[in-house]
Amino acid sequence: MKKVNHNTLSNRLSLLLLLCAMLFVTASCEDDEPSAVVAAPTVGNVSAITASGFTINWTAVAGADKYLLDVSTSNNFATTVTGFSKKEVTGTSANVAGLTTKTKYYFRLYAKKGSATSAASITKDATTL
Repeated sequence: MKKVNHNTLSNRLSLLLLLCAMLFVTASCEDDEPSAVVAAPTVGNVSAITASGFTINWTAVAGADKYLLDVSTSNNFATTVTGFSKKEVTGTSANVAGLTTKTKYYFRLYAKKGSATSAASITKDATTL
């Protein structure tokens, strides 16, 4: 009858379990998508103000592939102007049209990179003529 060395068997089993755990952790980490951090846009001056609209300008955010624009008559954005609730825009300016004359409008932007969205920019306002 052959004598079994339990210490060697136990060591091999421990090593095998450690190797499996390491492979699992490595595979799990490789599947994780790093969370993207996107800076908030810096809103510049409003231009081309008319009785029915204006153009909003901002500085590009590195890596952003689009921006989301909110426009409201309320500074807390409780309601938004139709068509301007997280409206997707590209570039560094957006025309806002179809507005009411002599009305103050508030606006803010978010930058998007893939599925990541920045915090809101500062809120600025413009008044139509």
